[in-house]
Amino acid sequence: MDKNLLKISNIKIAYKSLFFYIISVLLLTVFLIIFSATVDTIVLVFVVSFVFYIISYLYFHLEIIDKINLLNKQIRKIKGIDNSPIGKNYEEKITELNKIFEELSAKEKYFKINFEIYDLYNSIILTLKRIISELDTAKIFKINRNEFLGNVTHELRTPIFAIQLSLETLLDGAINDETVSTDFLKRALKQTFRLKELVDDLINISKLETEMKISKRYFEINYFMRTVVHELSELSKKGKVKIKIESKVSDKTRAFGDEERIKQVIVNLIDNAIKYTSDNGEIIIGITKTEKDVTISVSDNGVGIPKDDLPRIFERFYRVDKNRSRDMGGSGLGLSIVKHILELHYSIIKVESEEGKGTKFEFNLPS
Repeated sequence: MDKNLLKISNIKIAYKSLFFYIISVLLLTVFLIIFSATVDTIVLVFVVSFVFYIISYLYFHLEIIDKINLLNKQIRKIKGIDNSPIGKNYEEKITELNKIFEELSAKEKYFKINFEIYDLYNSIILTLKRIISELDTAKIFKINRNEFLGNVTHELRTPIFAIQLSLETLLDGAINDETVSTDFLKRALKQTFRLKELVDDLINISKLETEMKISKRYFEINYFMRTVVHELSELSKKGKVKIKIESKVSDKTRAFGDEERIKQVIVNLIDNAIKYTSDNGEIIIGITKTEKDVTISVSDNGVGIPKDDLPRIFERFYRVDKNRSRDMGGSGLGLSIVKHILELHYSIIKVESEEGKGTKFEFNLPS
């Protein structure tokens, strides 16, 4: 690469220098003829000009060689970092690249001596910025991946350990006591349901994060909501809460989206509200309409969410009250799934909450 750059630069510089030299000598010769200079004077001027041309050419030539060598030195550094072992720390790579970037930026004015070299300099600067940005993204991805794997492992360990404990207790003799054996079998069965729910949610969120295709069509929002609430009637009875629909739109009002996925959103929001609403509490599903959208809200009068936790509730496996949440079941992925589904519908989930008074989730769908 050094030889190619040098050859191209030499040719371009030689042509440019020669062109300007010829033009300047011709102009000087015309000037001397006008003022009746002798032939000897013209020849002397020509020789002196040529000597100055050679000296200036060599000077600029050496300057260009110096700039090319510096650029190639930086390119080799970048290649060395890029070809480093995979296990090398991202932070170290980013630090080294930032040093190269600062070193080049500090010498920017020196590369302006030649247009081609300055163009190459700018290309390297852009490449450096892109590589640093990609490494930053890779670092964040690695952190998120490790955190995700740690959370998955932790979430799986709890039900597996509970099932293992129940089975060991049965094998140690509890199986001979019908009352005790039934109790431990129910415990084991409950944990298998929890495992299935976790695996199903992991598959769902994996598909959603890879931007799975959704099937959008118009559907009647009131009928849709009544159907979902009816399907959750047993769950609400079990949780000893009431679910009310407060719709301010006609039965002919339609929303545009993937009906099955929006159902998943409503089920997750209601299920979440039931878990955190006390006995005889109330969950209200509100439906209103603007000129272009249908607004859907799910409100409860439960325990509410602390202000500091609100920005993080849509993160995977994030739990406001970790111990209490696990006792209530759930994978810890429900709200994250809600967020991803609505993002596929180009909608944003909003949340308002006050401790001791309840929580309200709200989102829009095109109408």
